[in-house]
Amino acid sequence: MGTFRRVEAEKAGPDALGILIPPAKRTFVILRPRTLPWDAVLCRSLDDLRFADLAHDEASAIAQALFRSLRSGARVELLDEGHLVVRTGGHVLLICERLPGKPYEALRPAHEAIAPWSEVLQPQTEQEVYFNTRFFER
Repeated sequence: MGTFRRVEAEKAGPDALGILIPPAKRTFVILRPRTLPWDAVLCRSLDDLRFADLAHDEASAIAQALFRSLRSGARVELLDEGHLVVRTGGHVLLICERLPGKPYEALRPAHEAIAPWSEVLQPQTEQEVYFNTRFFER
């Protein structure tokens, strides 16, 4: 089983997993595998899949906790409603298609994303993880 290793964003390779916090007073926490066309956005809970709208300092603390929980284990689950989520350390993240300039929406159908996300979250080799909390392009 592989491990997760934190690297600086500018040194992260093409296969890295990003933990992103877009700059705003109220923001989100996003997992972004560079190799996949989907992101996972932190939700309020498994019972409430609305995106967690957080203050920036709260999002930063959750991003650190998310990194630690990834190192302890994460899994991808297909819920009865057809939503695909990442579960790790009490956190639930909804997998969404990444479409620049458009708001996130739950990926549907989601079956195609199960295996690729599982490979990212349960790497066979070392998986680079970087944080991006400041630098975003429009």
